[in-house]
Amino acid sequence: MKKTLIALAAFGAMAGVAHAQSSVTLYGLADVWIGQIKTNTVVGTTVQNTKQTKIDPAGFNGSRWGMRIREDLGGGLAAVANLESGINLDTGASGQGGLLFGRRANVGLNGGFGTVTLGRNSSSYDDVSADHAMMAQSIFDPSNTNNGPSAPAGGAFAITAANAATFLGRNTAWLGFNTRFNNSIKYISPDFSGFSGSLMYALGEDKTAAIGASSSVSANLKYSNGPLVVSGGYQSEGITRTATLKPALENAILNAAYDLGVVKLGVGFNRAKYKDVVVPLALGGGEFKPQKEVSVSVAVPLGAAVISAGYAQSKGDTLGKSSGVGVQATYSLSKRTTLYTGFQSTKAYDKLAAAAVTAFPGSIVGKTQTLAAGVRHTF
Repeated sequence: MKKTLIALAAFGAMAGVAHAQSSVTLYGLADVWIGQIKTNTVVGTTVQNTKQTKIDPAGFNGSRWGMRIREDLGGGLAAVANLESGINLDTGASGQGGLLFGRRANVGLNGGFGTVTLGRNSSSYDDVSADHAMMAQSIFDPSNTNNGPSAPAGGAFAITAANAATFLGRNTAWLGFNTRFNNSIKYISPDFSGFSGSLMYALGEDKTAAIGASSSVSANLKYSNGPLVVSGGYQSEGITRTATLKPALENAILNAAYDLGVVKLGVGFNRAKYKDVVVPLALGGGEFKPQKEVSVSVAVPLGAAVISAGYAQSKGDTLGKSSGVGVQATYSLSKRTTLYTGFQSTKAYDKLAAAAVTAFPGSIVGKTQTLAAGVRHTF
């Protein structure tokens, strides 16, 4: 009996140690806004006007809940995992196309070498894409690339009169890109006196006997020290290949931000290019020329409030020019609850759409205006 009690006590002690060395953190964010989106689009010989009052999610951040898991393995090594589910608060549906853990689903190891994870990861490019944005890539930020399409025809690289105006539907000046990738391996380095970096490779996993897999790669380098942040990122986003072409959307960004205390300043330069994508002869022919993109923004903290404003532009010989301005205000009711409001106006002239809609002998202009207010709560 005595030996049994001793054994049980020892087992309980070991279980307590194991529990102390492991952790599961539950976290989340809820964000919803109410407002109005007004769209003006010239198509053919008519002007299409749409004004929609709506309640929508993700005005400032995408709503989510998730779990971070960590187990210390000894010697500075730990097993880590992250499961994160997106939520559309306006309907209660799962985000990211209904995926249960659409934001993140990965597992890996962490140590002095950094962190390596396998599964569904955010891209290394996405991790630094907002370093320039003093408006935090909200719906009022004209450089919010996450609101834009990542392909000129709804995911396919074929331009027709029916889909050439896809770009005009975006409420952002910069082009879009994929932020997360399935079947990926990602490495994040430790911090070396302010310097850090990351690399991600997604397998694609759609290889056939005749066509290679549409793999994707992204990387970043970053320096963060006190009030200064400088970072750069690159991403080649693979699209389903053909026997002769390996189409991809390439983005390369350079960011700089500085906190002066009374004001925060940010500037970003991006180059977006569709590689191995040929423009049909009926629409001018040749290859897609790169879009040169710039964003400047400023944020002024006023106690619990922050006033921000920004301007963004994207310009290229193939797609034409888009530009936008935005302004927003936030007010922190507490450390976890924030009210926000703002306005954004974006205007796009799309050369491809103008060439595709032959009934209209001039330009095609799409204009989107957003006026909204919302609340964000973290837990």
